[in-house]
Formats: sequence, C-alpha cells, structure tokens
Amino acid sequence: MATLKEIAEQTGVSIATVSRVLNYDETLSVSPDKRKLILEVAEQLDYVPPGRKNGTSGSRKGRKPRRRIGLIHFLSVEEELDDPYYISIRIGIERKCRECGYELILLYKRDDSYHAEELRNVDGLIAIGKFSRSDIYSIRQHCRDIVVVDSSPCEEEIDSVVVEVDQTMTHILDFALDQGFRRIGFFGGFEKYAEYRTYLGEKRYTAYVEYMKEKGLFDERYVFLETLSAKSGYHLFKEAWQKGNLPELIIAGNDTTALGIMKAVYEAGLKIPEDISLIGINDIPTAQYTFPPLTTVKLYSEFMGETAVELLTERLEYRRIPKKVTIPSHLVIRGSCRLTKPVSACLENIQAFINR
Repeated sequence: MATLKEIAEQTGVSIATVSRVLNYDETLSVSPDKRKLILEVAEQLDYVPPGRKNGTSGSRKGRKPRRRIGLIHFLSVEEELDDPYYISIRIGIERKCRECGYELILLYKRDDSYHAEELRNVDGLIAIGKFSRSDIYSIRQHCRDIVVVDSSPCEEEIDSVVVEVDQTMTHILDFALDQGFRRIGFFGGFEKYAEYRTYLGEKRYTAYVEYMKEKGLFDERYVFLETLSAKSGYHLFKEAWQKGNLPELIIAGNDTTALGIMKAVYEAGLKIPEDISLIGINDIPTAQYTFPPLTTVKLYSEFMGETAVELLTERLEYRRIPKKVTIPSHLVIRGSCRLTKPVSACLENIQAFINR
C-alpha cells in the first residue's frame, strides 16, 4: 500500500501538498499539470486514503480517482433561462458527467467577465458558447485541457464541438426554393464580439445573405436584425408589418425568436402559414406544441454536450492532437410553413427517423 511520502518522492513535492491535492483542497495553489501528476502517481501506486481503506468508496485497484470537471458558460444564469438551446447543451454535459462519475463544477458569466480562478484544481474544462482567443488564453492559465461547445476558437490547440451553420442554412433555403418561395426574409441577430466575430446569430445571418445573393434573391427590405430572443422577434415583425415589408417566408434566427414572431403575426390579424410562412432553428422542446407547430431545423444540442465530455475524457486519458467534431442538423417539417408540393424522399426519410 502506497504512502503519501512515496507519492511525494516520485512527484517532487511535499507530503503536505500531496495530501491537499488528494483531498481536493481548492485553496491550494498548484499547477494543473503537477496536480494531474500527483493523481496519476497515486493511482499507479494504488494509494487509498486512511479513512477509506475498509470502505466501499475511494481509490481502489482498477479505479481512477474521481475527476473534477469545470463547466464555464458564456451566458449569465438569466440569459441561459431565455435560451433552451444552451440549457439543452448543459443538460447533455451534466448527464454524461454523471454517467462517467465525474464531479461537475458550474461557473456562469458574471458582470461581463469569467471568474475562472474559481475553477482551480479541476482536471479539465468544458466551455459553452462564444469565446475570444484572449478568453481562452485566460482560462488556460487555470486548466490546460479545454473543450469548447458551439464555437471553435484556437482550434489548432483545443477541442471543439460545433454545428455546421452554413449547411443548416442551406438545408432551409434549398427546401424553401424547392417549395417555390422567392421573397424570403431573415429575422434574427448579428451579435459582435470584439475579437471573435463568429457568434452563432451572425453566422446564420451571413450564411443566409451569401446564399440569397448567389441565387440573385437577396433583398435587404426583408432583413430585420436585433438580438435572438422572443421579445426581439415580436418587435422585428411589428416593424416589418408597419413598413409593409413582409416576405412570403420568414427564417427566424432561432426558435425563441420565432415564438415572438408568431405572437406578433397573430396580433396583426394574419395567419400562419396561410398569410406568411415561418421556419425556426434549434427545434426546442416547445416547437412542436406551438399553433401551428413550428417548422425548424433540429440541432442535436444534448448530444453536443455529451460529445464534449467524451472529447475531454480522451484528452485527459491519452489524446494530445486537437479534434473538432461537427454535429449534423436536419430540417423538421411541421405546420408553420406552407407546402406547395410534396417534400423530397430524402426529407421524408429524415422526418420519419426524427419522429420515431
């Protein structure tokens, strides 16, 4: 049976430091690499804490010390509550961490900053949302092994899980043109970040613009931009209605924005899809229960979170080369979009798969 002294000798630190690391003392100032080394040596030597030698928990031969995973969110608690997409990603992470037996430490954005120092002594980090290079470099001062979900900054150095936004918009617009729509609008957001201008809202907008210009169909009268929220969707439609600039089909930046548009359409005395068609993005849980049910693009957000945990596990155990995983999306056809002809066999097959 290994002792603290043996671990200290092999790792080049004091017995007190070994003890504090093995007891997950968050006040201890020690580098992540050194902490990881101590845990690895303890595992190799089959170290068992004195109070657990006769118990059923703790370190035993063949069992690794319980990992502590940090989860840092680019949104505040209040902002996340308004976006089911990000809630779903977090739920996927939490579920997978429970399955793996990981301890998860959650940190939200506060006062427009990340208090990353609160994530001391974690084995790895998962970051949800949009982060600049400077954000990542700051976070990596506290932990080297990071996976980012929903963006891919520094992809030559760290792992990421993303959705192919251009492909998502192509799915929508190919379908819309196939159904005969030509006056197609975009109601969404184009958020900007000082250093990292690839926010999901902006990418959806630019993908829409590039596609429509390529087809010779872009008309800025049908573009209304604010933020991605139900409140914005409501105000944007009101603005378009007052200006008389209503397209045949509105693509909402996300489903939450689409819900606000639906309310404004109803108040204007119009009907969906008879007077105007609507397509969202994300396929949040409430999308199938709106009236009419919302046609949208399904993003597998919980799976994105689960994949992030799997990537981080690989990093912690053996992999050193960064990996970027792109999760596909699928169009879910419901009642909010007028159909002028049958959908393609490919879309029918996808729909059948999703509805199983």
